[in-house]
Amino acid sequence: MSDSVLQFLAVFLQDHHQEVIERATDWVIAQARDLQGQRPREETRRLVEGVVRWNEALILRADSVPLAEFIGFVTAYRASSEFHISTLLRGFCSFRAAMAELLSPPNVEPQLAFSCLRVVDDAYLTAIFQMGDEYVDKLNRTITERRAQLEADLQRVAAEREREFQEAMTVIQKQRSLLHEVSLPVISVFQGVLVMPLIGELSAERADELIHRLLTSIVEHRAKVAILDLTGLPQIDEMAAESLLKTSRAIRLIGSSVMLVGLSPALAIELSRRSQHTALPPCHATLAEGLRMALRTQGYEVQRGAISGERVRRSDLG
Repeated sequence: MSDSVLQFLAVFLQDHHQEVIERATDWVIAQARDLQGQRPREETRRLVEGVVRWNEALILRADSVPLAEFIGFVTAYRASSEFHISTLLRGFCSFRAAMAELLSPPNVEPQLAFSCLRVVDDAYLTAIFQMGDEYVDKLNRTITERRAQLEADLQRVAAEREREFQEAMTVIQKQRSLLHEVSLPVISVFQGVLVMPLIGELSAERADELIHRLLTSIVEHRAKVAILDLTGLPQIDEMAAESLLKTSRAIRLIGSSVMLVGLSPALAIELSRRSQHTALPPCHATLAEGLRMALRTQGYEVQRGAISGERVRRSDLG
């Protein structure tokens, strides 16, 4: 770059400073779609003043500080103002576009105009590469920060969901334990006679609990007869039928007897099918009939009185 070209540009820019700004502003607004009628001209003009300022500093004084400051400002401003990246690039090119118009013949001798525009192009390329690097670095930092924030948010949400899940599981476990207590009660209805009503489905877990609870109660109460009331058992499958037979055998092994009452037709069919090689325990249609038979085995007789209704008395045969 010759000193004569720099001297010419210094004088030219001093004489045409405002004209360069106005022409550059008009050029950007005409080229950028998101500026046309959507933003005030004065806003664009202030940004173009910054473009002219860093071009003058870089071209005439080799001072790159104004360029760096402008890049930092305008990249942040673009993000907050949400105008297109193409508009930002056009803004950097606006000084060159205005200079091309003002330096065109016959205003300036062609060779001198060509030399001046080469200098302007070098400044533009320096700026655009530096701006691109700064913009990408800022974008990467934003992405990294946003990713870290999202990961932190996800971890927080995951921890919260895990806490809620554990709390829900604790509640479910408590409810399950309570349900076991309520759905498998062992009732001592008379000396030596226990009744366990089965309510709901008989799962493998409940079947194991049934055996344990009933055998424990028989030993604690020294019961001679245990009655399993199946009235509240809605359905039966092979596993449940096998569990009932297993329970009956276990009760007999500890020296007590067992009765089944309230059998549905489906339950009766399944039990008879599963017990082909095993004797079924005594079965009765209702709990009342089962109680009468259980009391009879203990030496008691149920009689209906004229005033008090049914009552239990010791049988003479006992």
